[in-house]
Amino acid sequence: MLSNTEVAQKLLEIRTLMEMAGESFYKYMAYEKAAASVENAPPMADLVAAGEHVKLPGVGKSIGAAIEQLVKTARCQQLDELHQRFPPSLLEVLGVSGIGTKTAALLFTEYGIASLQDLENAIAAGTLAGVPRLGNKTIENWRRGILAYRGRQKRTPLPIALTIAREAMDYVREGPPLERLLFAGSLRRCEVTVGDIDLVCTSALAAEVVAHFAAWPRAQAVLAEGPTKASIWLPGGLQIDLRVLPDHLYGNLLQHFTGSREHNIKLREHAVRASLRVSENGILNLETGDVITCTEESRVYAALGMQYIPPELRSGLDEIDLARAGAIPELVESTDLRGDFHMHTTWSDGDDTLDAMIAAAAARGYEYHAISDHSQGRARRFGLDPRKVLEQRAEIEALGDRFGVRTLCASEVDILPDGSLDFDDSVLAELDVVIGSVHVATRQSREEMTARLIRACENPYVTILGHPTGRRFDATMGYEFDYDAVFAAAAQTGTALEIDGQAARLDLPAPLARRAKTFGVTFSLDSDAHRTGDLAAIDFAVGQARRAGLTKADVLNAQPLEYVRAFVARKREAA
Repeated sequence: MLSNTEVAQKLLEIRTLMEMAGESFYKYMAYEKAAASVENAPPMADLVAAGEHVKLPGVGKSIGAAIEQLVKTARCQQLDELHQRFPPSLLEVLGVSGIGTKTAALLFTEYGIASLQDLENAIAAGTLAGVPRLGNKTIENWRRGILAYRGRQKRTPLPIALTIAREAMDYVREGPPLERLLFAGSLRRCEVTVGDIDLVCTSALAAEVVAHFAAWPRAQAVLAEGPTKASIWLPGGLQIDLRVLPDHLYGNLLQHFTGSREHNIKLREHAVRASLRVSENGILNLETGDVITCTEESRVYAALGMQYIPPELRSGLDEIDLARAGAIPELVESTDLRGDFHMHTTWSDGDDTLDAMIAAAAARGYEYHAISDHSQGRARRFGLDPRKVLEQRAEIEALGDRFGVRTLCASEVDILPDGSLDFDDSVLAELDVVIGSVHVATRQSREEMTARLIRACENPYVTILGHPTGRRFDATMGYEFDYDAVFAAAAQTGTALEIDGQAARLDLPAPLARRAKTFGVTFSLDSDAHRTGDLAAIDFAVGQARRAGLTKADVLNAQPLEYVRAFVARKREAA
């Protein structure tokens, strides 16, 4: 069923298309008023599911019937009929800043412009040059509006977006004085990809901060600029939005712009039941007119009668109910990690030496870590054969605790197509930790891959199943398998599932990790570092673990070394 906000958006779409169709002002404005009523009403899905007739201010019989259809099917007769006259792609044109319904109707009827691409082609061809009331400035604004619209359709990998956000924040701090500045939105929620970057800031000099931000030399275009907010466009297609308000609104501002959309919808629905309205400007009591402003984000949730919800959990699932019950878990943090099991050196395909990687791990304050160079099967030009594995083990043991960290000898061993491992048991037994990973024959059927992974879990020497789905953002979506069957096998055999923090992987994905947790699986959060600078990627693994609702108790490398050794031994002894 559609949410209130989704229903309201459909009603506004009807309103817009009715205006294009030349309907009377009062007729189409009735849909706009109905949209506002729906937006601020108790959940429509609850009313419809209970079989109650829709009775809201400004909603008559015909609009009420449309609302019921929308809630149940996401469609209604009025909208279907309008789409026969005006293609849905016409809403893309309306998504361009500066183009209203009358202009969009003119462009459609007179020039056949029914989509964003049509508009872009018309501008490029000069078709609109000389059209009355469409001067050069207007056309240029439309050009920028098209950039903004396209930017909203493209997503940037989390690590890249985070780097850009930090650069933008450094630049903003160089300008007029401000109190607080932080990124929000999908970036703060640790989504694996980001549509745009939202920055929230507090300052007594909002207009000056905004003007400085809009002048960033890296900006290709300024999409919008006002006294408290601005949007810029970077080369490559990433939009950055800045919003500046007084510091007493920081908590409200940060909560509002952290989202997600689904989370905020549910939060607003919860607030409406208590006669409250939530926005970046505070929490309005609809009965008394009083406004609650919050300097800290946690106070927003407290004012709504619930536990603070960490940003990574704000996905619109069950977090509101958990927060109301005070049942939000204490999520794992980077500071909880005592080590990292997955890193490579120049012995295989890494860029830095064994000594350099050990020193870098020690510099992060780890109690232990594992060197896990590839086995020979992945590619003989850089994989280790059994003799090399034993040579590396001897060198690691010779180093001892020289760097102030305990180095475990491990290997990322290929899981072969039949589920066996690239090394014999005699070699695996010499390793402190074994990461079993799929690197070849990734096009097996779902059934074959499921059996392959389960057999790997059943191997007594496999400690961790590495990057379990095999997805890479720069190459492949990974392979398919029966998730529940593999998760059950991992839990039963005492095999940890990895959340790989490498920028191109972020695997196991958070939704699957959340599912795996219900089976009682143990997790390993790793960097999969191939150079010293990559060790920080473990923080991305932590972000995905937090999105999955994992706690310190769920994570193997958040435990002492003695626990890790017992975890490994328990599985080997069980065989």
